[in-house]
Amino acid sequence: MSDIDEIITQHPPEDCDIEGLQQKLGYRFNQPYFLAQALTHKSYAHERKLENNERLEFLGDAILQFVISDYLVGNYPNLPEGMLSKFRAVLVSENGLSKLAKKIDLGQYILIGKGEEITGGREKDSILSDTLEALICAVFLDSKGESGVAAVTNIIQSLFAEEIKLAEKTFSSVDYKTDFQEFVQKKKLGALNYKVIEESGPDHNKEFVTALMIANEIFGIGKGKSKKISEQNAAINAFKKIKKQYDN
Repeated sequence: MSDIDEIITQHPPEDCDIEGLQQKLGYRFNQPYFLAQALTHKSYAHERKLENNERLEFLGDAILQFVISDYLVGNYPNLPEGMLSKFRAVLVSENGLSKLAKKIDLGQYILIGKGEEITGGREKDSILSDTLEALICAVFLDSKGESGVAAVTNIIQSLFAEEIKLAEKTFSSVDYKTDFQEFVQKKKLGALNYKVIEESGPDHNKEFVTALMIANEIFGIGKGKSKKISEQNAAINAFKKIKKQYDN
C-alpha cells in the first residue's frame, strides 16, 4: 500500500455532508472516505487527530494541470505555447479555483477547525482552491480502477465549461493583440498594422481575412466572422512565425 493510500483509509466524519456534494458533482463515490479526506482541512484534522487533505491537494493540482492542458491543446490548435500557458493559468489560479469552488458552495462542506471557522475560513480563497484540488484527486482515486482518467476528466470539463468560455472571450478580445504589440515594441521591429485583404459572404454571414504587417511585411494572416476576430487570429499566427525566428 502506498503512502497516499494509507492516509485515506479512515471512515468519513459524521458531519461530512457526503450526499449533498455528490449531487452537485454529478458523481457518486464508491468509497466515500476519499471524499471525506478531500474535505478535511488541516485545522479540523489537528483537533481530531485525523489526516488532512494536503497530499490529495498535491496530486489534485497535477491532475488538474494535465486535464486542462490536454483540453486546451486539443481544442485550441492555433494557440502558441505562451498563450496556452496563460489560458491555463487563468483557469487554475487560486482566484480562478476559488471562484469555481464558490459556485458549487464548496465552503459549506469543508471540515475546518474552530479557529478557522471563527475567522471565516470557509470563504478564504486559499482554503477553497486547495480543497477543490483535493476533491479532484478524490474523484480520480475513487474512479481510476474502472475508468482511468476518464471520470475525473469528465468532472473537470463539466466544472470548468463555463469558465473556459469566459476565459476564451477574454483572450480573443484582448490578449493576443496586446501581447504581440508589446513583443513588437520590445524588440523594436517597426510599425505594426492590420489590413483586411479579403472580404466574402452576405452581410449576415461575412468572413474577413486580415493580414498583420510589420514594416510592410506580412507576418500573419487570420480569418474570422468579424474584423476583430480575424485580427486576433492574425496575431496568433504572427506570434507563431516570429517566435520561431527568435527561438532559432
